Amino acid sequence: MKKPSILLSCRNTFHLLFLLTTTFNTQQTNAFSIDTTATNSAAASDVVRRPRPDPHVWPKLVTGGSNDPALGMIEEEQKKLGKPYGDFLDAGTGSYSLRWVAGLLYRHNDPINDPLYMNSYVAVTACEEMRQNTFREAQEMGIDQYGKVIIGNWAAGYDTQTYSLNNNDDSEQSGKQKDQFGHGNQQCLPLEENQMFDTILADYLVGAVDHFAPFFQDLLFPRLCTHHLKPGGRLYITGLGPIPDKAAPPKTDDETYYYEGADVFCRLTKLRDACILLAGSRPYREHPPDWVIRNLDSLDVSSFSGQGQGMFQMKVLNHKKFPKKYNYEIMALQVEAARSTLQFIQDDFLRETMAKQIDQIDRECYEICEKAPNGKKEFYFGYDYVITAEKVPYYETD
Repeated sequence: MKKPSILLSCRNTFHLLFLLTTTFNTQQTNAFSIDTTATNSAAASDVVRRPRPDPHVWPKLVTGGSNDPALGMIEEEQKKLGKPYGDFLDAGTGSYSLRWVAGLLYRHNDPINDPLYMNSYVAVTACEEMRQNTFREAQEMGIDQYGKVIIGNWAAGYDTQTYSLNNNDDSEQSGKQKDQFGHGNQQCLPLEENQMFDTILADYLVGAVDHFAPFFQDLLFPRLCTHHLKPGGRLYITGLGPIPDKAAPPKTDDETYYYEGADVFCRLTKLRDACILLAGSRPYREHPPDWVIRNLDSLDVSSFSGQGQGMFQMKVLNHKKFPKKYNYEIMALQVEAARSTLQFIQDDFLRETMAKQIDQIDRECYEICEKAPNGKKEFYFGYDYVITAEKVPYYETD
C-alpha cells in the first residue's frame, strides 16, 4: 500500500522490508481510529489559494513523468478529463503515494483558476506504525492541515452478504482481539458511511489485501466504488503484474541475459515469500490487470442498495502496462525483506538454513546485475500497470 525510507506500498519495489518490521512489531490501539490532530480545512481551501510549500519541501514531492510513468499516466488522464481531483482518497497510503498527493496539492492549489484543483485528501493505511510515519511526513511537508491520515481495514464492518456497511456487527468476529502481528478485526469503519470522494487512488492496494484482509480482494471495489466514490468520480488503480514461478526461456541469444536476471528474481521472490510464511505472516498476492478489469466490468453499483445514487456502474476507460526495471539496489530490498524475517523463525536449524539461502541469492543478484550487457547494471522483467475507471450511469457504458 510502505513506501524506515522503504515503502510498504511499493512503487519501485513490492513486499518491502517495512512489511515485516511493522507487522511483527506494531501494536494498534484502535484499528480504525482517526488522527484527531489532523484537521480537514476543505472549507477554507475552497476560498483561499493554497500557499506554496517551503523550499526544503519541494525535493520530497513526487511528480509523475519519466521517473514514474504510471503516476505520469494518471496525471495525463486527469488532465484530459479536465475535472478537479477534488476530494481525494488515497485508499492504501504510504510514504511514496502521500508525497505524490502532496505534490498535487501544491501544484493544483488554486480553486478558482486551476481546473485540476485538489480540495482535500484522506489517506488510509491498515498499519498503525505506517499511519504514524505518514502523518509525520504530512506534517513535514505542510499538508496535514489539508487532510488526514487514518488507520483502517477495508474489510472491517463490511457485510459480505448484503454488501453494506455495519458499524455494530455482533458476529463472532466483532470482538476478536488483535493477533500477534497487531491486526485487529474490530468492526469499525475507516471512513464514515457514504463519505464520498471525487478521486480514489488504489496504489498497489490489490496486492496488499491478502496480507491485511485475506480473501477480500473481490469485494474491495464494491466497498470503495459504492460507498465512497461519487457519481462521475475517477478510480485509479496501480499494481504489479504477478511474478511467475519461473522465467520464460529465451527465444534468442539476445534474450539470454534477461532470462538469467528474471530467473534470479523469480527465485528471490519465492524465497522471500517462504521466509514470510515461516515467520508466521502472510505475503502479498499480486493480481494481473485482467483480473482487476473483470471485477470492475462486473461491478453493478446499483445492486448495492441503500445508497440513493441511482443506476451506476464502473466503466474502464484505459489501462496500460509499463516494463519493470530491476537493479541490485531494488533486488537488495527484497533480500532484506527476507532477511528481516529470520528473527521470527523459531527453529534454529531452519533459521540458519534460510539465512544461507538468502546470502546465496544475494550474491546471485549482485552478480547478475554486474554482468548486464547494457553497461547500466539493470534488466527489465515483468510490468507495472495502471487502470482508469469511472463511475457512470448505465447508458454511458456502451
